[in-house]
Amino acid sequence: MVRAVIFDLDGTLLDTAPDLYKALCDTARDYGIKPPTYEEFKKHIGGGAYGFIAPFFPQNLWEEALLKLRSYYLERYICAETKPFEGILETLEYLRGKGLKLGVATNKITEGAIRVLRLTGLLPYFDTVVGRDLPAEHKPSPQHILYACRQLKVSPSQTLVVGDRLDDILSARGSGAKSALALWGYTEPLPPEVEPNFFLKTPLELTKILEKT
Repeated sequence: MVRAVIFDLDGTLLDTAPDLYKALCDTARDYGIKPPTYEEFKKHIGGGAYGFIAPFFPQNLWEEALLKLRSYYLERYICAETKPFEGILETLEYLRGKGLKLGVATNKITEGAIRVLRLTGLLPYFDTVVGRDLPAEHKPSPQHILYACRQLKVSPSQTLVVGDRLDDILSARGSGAKSALALWGYTEPLPPEVEPNFFLKTPLELTKILEKT
């Protein structure tokens, strides 16, 4: 029986890509680097800020560019266009109504994740928010999900992890939790040897799955 659901943030709960992309473009222009296309950029969201800095900037610029990108994002773009994906609010209301514990496991820094969740009105739904800075290792390591489960006081075997990337599925599988791939997000193709327990075309499909488990 599922007692808790842990969500990824970017590309699962929230469509953050438009605001992050603008901050990346501003940063790239400062270095005379041609920004990637929006579609190419979206492929790299989910691994934290380094995940979408590394493919487009020389390694010697990563640290400096990351600081600049964060500054632009926080000062110019945070939650300017970011919003929950369609069906997320209704799904969270349903899950809370059923008495399930809810968490977020994200490769963002915890403080930044909490701020974005607060600004978009989602923070009150969650019992814990675990960024990459809290567990000993972050996704795809199972330590990320295990840490979140301890915070929620539930067993991984009673937990469902919902995310749009390979990192989410691997972290869930390694921890002993069930996993669901969010096909509405910035989904990357999974290797054939990695298969989630469920595929979700929309957030509301989660309610049907939980009625059967």
